[in-house]
Amino acid sequence: MIKIISHDQASEFISLSGPYLEQKESENNLPLGLAYRLAEDPYYYGPELPLLLSILEQGKVVGVAMMTPPKRITLSRIDTEIQAAIVPLVRHLRDIDTRIPRVAGPAVEAQAFSNCWVEGMLDVSARISMRMRIFETRSVANLPLSPGKLRLARPEEHPLMARWIADYSETVGKPISFDIAKSWTEALIQNQQLHIWDTEGPVSIAAVDRPTRNGIAIHSVYTPPEHRNKGYATSSVLLLTQKMLTDRYSFCCLYTDLSNPTSNSIYAKIGYVPVGDALIFDFISSDEHKGD
Repeated sequence: MIKIISHDQASEFISLSGPYLEQKESENNLPLGLAYRLAEDPYYYGPELPLLLSILEQGKVVGVAMMTPPKRITLSRIDTEIQAAIVPLVRHLRDIDTRIPRVAGPAVEAQAFSNCWVEGMLDVSARISMRMRIFETRSVANLPLSPGKLRLARPEEHPLMARWIADYSETVGKPISFDIAKSWTEALIQNQQLHIWDTEGPVSIAAVDRPTRNGIAIHSVYTPPEHRNKGYATSSVLLLTQKMLTDRYSFCCLYTDLSNPTSNSIYAKIGYVPVGDALIFDFISSDEHKGD
């Protein structure tokens, strides 16, 4: 028998579901990292409180679902018959009148949720917006580095970094407004999470985020077109990964877009190995289809 438990506090969510998520910490870095961030600041992702759900079977946690602005459902790996867990989850979300524009999660779980969510909704269909692969490493290869050095982004570089974060979001197919890019960049710089590959000036960036008990995620790896094909991104990720592993973490993880074979090959060369695939589905209304 599946039971859905809603949590008012991220600390309560972590207390119940954290041990389950940490069994596969890299695969579950996204929901786990979001939960840790929300435990520090419930309004970190916006003025609305997040939706935090534990999925239990006979009193044992078998998965989680959560939603933070901009209203995307994030799923963990589900450790039971997936359809049997997804149906009551969807029923719970409908009972509380939840509007969901997209879902992200491990490939099988996200597909099952997508199928169940659109069932019986004549004016809504699902469309895959991104196919991703989750990578993990606990050591890095000994590769030659490009000229330059890795350093933290400085406050005075905020305008340029905000443009690069906005360009990165556009490149990965998830464009954001420049105001949001400025806000995100300011937080990354303040928290000393945004790193620059510098060769007589910034030429590439990479950031870290979503620290968990044993690991941390690397994201926003971006090199402007005029600086590409010189190995800057490879050098950035290699040294940033090495720094995180040396400082305190047992592993680093990252998500890649499977439509970009270049980045996937770069990470494999550094020492990252795949641990799972993930999907993002957008839910499209018939009115939106007409605008395609």
